[in-house]
Amino acid sequence: MSAKKRVFESSTGRIRRTSMAWCIALAVGWASASVAGPAEDLVAAAYRGDAAAVQALLANGAEVNGKTNGGAFALLAASQQGHVDVVRALLAKGADVNAVLSDGSSALIVAAFKGHLDVVQALLAGRAEVNATTNFGMTALFLAAQEGHLDVVQALLAEPVEVDAKRTNDGYTALIMASQQGRLDVARALLAKGADANARDKYGETALIKASMNGHGDVVRALLANGADVNAKDSNGRTGLAAATAKGHSDIGALLIEAGAKP
Repeated sequence: MSAKKRVFESSTGRIRRTSMAWCIALAVGWASASVAGPAEDLVAAAYRGDAAAVQALLANGAEVNGKTNGGAFALLAASQQGHVDVVRALLAKGADVNAVLSDGSSALIVAAFKGHLDVVQALLAGRAEVNATTNFGMTALFLAAQEGHLDVVQALLAEPVEVDAKRTNDGYTALIMASQQGRLDVARALLAKGADANARDKYGETALIKASMNGHGDVVRALLANGADVNAKDSNGRTGLAAATAKGHSDIGALLIEAGAKP
């Protein structure tokens, strides 16, 4: 697998995300092996969390929003690594809080994916666009939910966030992803904010079907308690009960039947 492509497979084996450019280490390969310059030096210092070096470089004329040949910029590098003091310093110097990489990833999206709550809060305070998406349609909320970062999810839900935004390639919402992954507390937080328990992905699968097929009984209960259709069918006519039975999750099958699932 090349350094510039990280592939993630869902438990269904059907979902693939490629070319995730947020591994800033990719874009900072110049730090030891490429052409040095003000932008490269600033991004490298931000990536290391060297606040003093960042301040000195800016004082000496480095452009706060300058980008390396690889497209990296200081605010994103500091955000990925969780260096909140550097993030604040860059924002105070006029860093563009909504600047993006070529794949559409912003500093907020990267920080949410990595679970850096203090950085997420600093970026939101700096008026980061909470509903910005990558080129794949993934928001900060989606990625925080996917990774199970409950505190970040809660911080984002306190903003005017689109809770049911869908990833473009497969129609997953944050709730569908959290349910598939078995992120109970995240699913509860999303449901409390009004997430649609019956939203469907491109295959017609709901969060309940995902949770059932993957054996997440507590998530199934939470979804049922929040209005999930126990007899919803995917595009192949499969229900949560059928999915659970096929995977050998007899306990979930019994739970679904008790809730009114039709055999």
